[in-house]
Amino acid sequence: MNTINTHYRLSHRIQDEAFSLEQAGQCNLYIALSQKAIRLAVANTERNKFVVLEDYELITVFSPMQVAEQLRLIAQENELLQQQNWNMVRVSVSNQHFTLVPETLYEPTHQQDYLRLHSDFNPIQDEVLCYRHNGLEAINIFAIDGNLVKALQDLFPKQSLQVVHLTSSLIRSILHQIPRTNLRSMYAFVERNYVTLLVIGPGGLEFCNIFHYVSPEDFIYYIIFIMQEQKMNPEQETLTVWGDITHDSSLFNILQKYIRQIRLGKKPSDVEYSYKFHDMFEHRYFELYSLHLCE
Repeated sequence: MNTINTHYRLSHRIQDEAFSLEQAGQCNLYIALSQKAIRLAVANTERNKFVVLEDYELITVFSPMQVAEQLRLIAQENELLQQQNWNMVRVSVSNQHFTLVPETLYEPTHQQDYLRLHSDFNPIQDEVLCYRHNGLEAINIFAIDGNLVKALQDLFPKQSLQVVHLTSSLIRSILHQIPRTNLRSMYAFVERNYVTLLVIGPGGLEFCNIFHYVSPEDFIYYIIFIMQEQKMNPEQETLTVWGDITHDSSLFNILQKYIRQIRLGKKPSDVEYSYKFHDMFEHRYFELYSLHLCE
């Protein structure tokens, strides 16, 4: 008997009428996993176009094991997760267990040692993976809970499956779409209770980290603190923001008090979107769209 309770709800779903599961072989399935949401998207690789998006909100989920349980439950009723014929499946995981290492210093046998310097991951329970950023000449080393790895492998036993860290997809996408200038700029990706901050300058990525916040005061503290650490002026900088934030939210209101210019980011522009995507805020679901730009 299944004793695992359902702790999710489908909060948003869009699908292009022209899409059918028979097209799976020419499509990529993207999955974004966090403690607050499981999000799915389908992109037709031949047309370079997003055609499906599904957003499952997780309720009273507090651990990666519970996320894995909810992913399995969603798969029982979700045809996208039951399909075994995708061109490829790419997954991003959001957690604080990551570090970026220069490629010249990287030694594969010391992955756990690099990560242990920056993270309190569990070497027994977690699996350590890496993603090579060719343009940065850096390696993103990260940990993912073993329960999530097992759930993904069970769902897609014969699929081409790639797992990346949230920060890798954000870095790839932001560097890809912003123009190279002599200015340094800060970018923020907002999740419920987590904010990823990136600083990009003339030479590329200069800073990247994820912070846990409980209140709007925590949220703005980290942003101002990192700006000051990076010698950036909140009165002069423009902060570009993506993610789970709205104009009328307490997070946006407190940003306006302390940051002179706030700009909501846009979807990646090198890919097309079904007309059904046009009604959504441009800055939402950036983590899903960004998976399309990973390699």
